[in-house]
Amino acid sequence: MDLSVDYLGKHFENPFVLASGPPTANAEMIARAFSAGWAGAVIKTLIREPVKNLKNRFATVKLGKRIIAFENIELLSERTPEQWYHDLHSLKKDFPRKIIIGSIMGDAKSKDQWLELALGCQEAGANLIELNFSCPHGYPEKGKGAAIGQNIEYSAKITQWVKEEKKITVPIVPKLTAAVTDITAIGEAVAAVSADGLCAINTFPSIMGFELQTLQPKPSVAGYTTAGGYSGAGLKPIALRCVSDLVKATGLPVMACGGVSSGQDAVEFLLMGAPLVQVCTAVMLGGYSIIARMQKELTEFMKLHHFAAVQDFIGVGNSKVRPYSSLDQSYTVKAAIAPDDCNGCKICYTSCTDAGYGAIEMCEDLAVVNQDQCEGCSLCSLVCPTGAISMVEV
Repeated sequence: MDLSVDYLGKHFENPFVLASGPPTANAEMIARAFSAGWAGAVIKTLIREPVKNLKNRFATVKLGKRIIAFENIELLSERTPEQWYHDLHSLKKDFPRKIIIGSIMGDAKSKDQWLELALGCQEAGANLIELNFSCPHGYPEKGKGAAIGQNIEYSAKITQWVKEEKKITVPIVPKLTAAVTDITAIGEAVAAVSADGLCAINTFPSIMGFELQTLQPKPSVAGYTTAGGYSGAGLKPIALRCVSDLVKATGLPVMACGGVSSGQDAVEFLLMGAPLVQVCTAVMLGGYSIIARMQKELTEFMKLHHFAAVQDFIGVGNSKVRPYSSLDQSYTVKAAIAPDDCNGCKICYTSCTDAGYGAIEMCEDLAVVNQDQCEGCSLCSLVCPTGAISMVEV
C-alpha cells in the first residue's frame, strides 16, 4: 500500500499532519511526533507580540465517560519567532524527509509583520507557510485571526502581500474559518490573488456551558469564561461541507482539518478531495501514537476497495455531493425490520410516533412496519440499537 501523497510539490509519506496547536508547541514535541510516524506538522502559530496563556483554558462535553466535544481558549505560541526559527532549523536537519509548515499571524494592516514572519519561517527551513486567518478567540477582538478570515478584503490583501514578495518562494496556504456566511467567497478571493492552497477549517466559536452543581462556566477563569474554539468529532460534518465547497469552488488543493479522530475520518476527507488531513484534538486526548491506528485503518479501507495508493481515491466522493434541487425526487425507500434482531425495546416505535409518521407498530413485543404509513425518512433505522432496521429501495 502506498500511503504517500503529494501536495503543492511536497512529498508526504502519509496523509497525516499535526495541526497547529498544543501538540506542536516546540521542537522536542514535534520530533517525538515525527518519530511516531506523522508525515508533517504545522508549528504553533508565530506572532510578533508577547503571548501569555490562561491557566484554565480547556473544557469538554461528555457522553458518559466519552468526550464528544472539546473547547479551548488557548492563544498562539508563547515562544518568540526567533526561538521557533532555531527549532525549525533543528527539525529540518534531524528530519529532512518530514514536511514542516510554518504558521503565522499578523495585524490586518501591517504588511511588514506578515512578510517578516513568512521570510523567517522560510529561511529556517519551513516547506510551506500557513496564514492563520481563523483563530476564533482572543485575537478577533484585536482585529486578527478570524476577524481577518471573515473579511474578504483583508484575506485577499494579506495573501497578496505575501505572494507578491519575490523573496518568498514556498507555497502559501491561508487557513480559513467556517464562522462565515459563505466560506467559498473567502476561498475564491484568496485564490484570485494566487494562494497556492487552502486549509479548512479551524475550531468554531462556541461556549461549552456550565457546571450545574456550582454554576461555574466551562472553562472557568476566576468565575468567568469567553467564547472559545470548538473541536473534536462533532466538528467533522462542518469541516466536510467546507472542504467540499472549497474544492469545487476554488480548484485549489485543500488541507482538511476538523474532527479527524480515526483513519476512517481521514478517508472521508480524502474522498471529498483533500489530499491531507490535519489532526490536533485527537492527539491531545490520545497522544502521538494514534498515528499507528489511523494508518492501519486507512490501509484496511484501501484493501477493502482494492486501492493500491491513496492517490487513487482522492476526490472520488465529492461528485456525490449536489445541490438539494439536483437530488432525485422520485427516489423511494421503506423501512424493513429483521424480527430475529429486534429486541422489542420500542425506541423506534417512540421515535416514529412522536417525531415521524406513526409507521411503527408493536406486535407481540416486536416492532413491525406499517408500509402504508412509512414515508422512508430513516429515523427508525438510525435510533435502533440492534441494527434490526434497514432502509430498502422500492
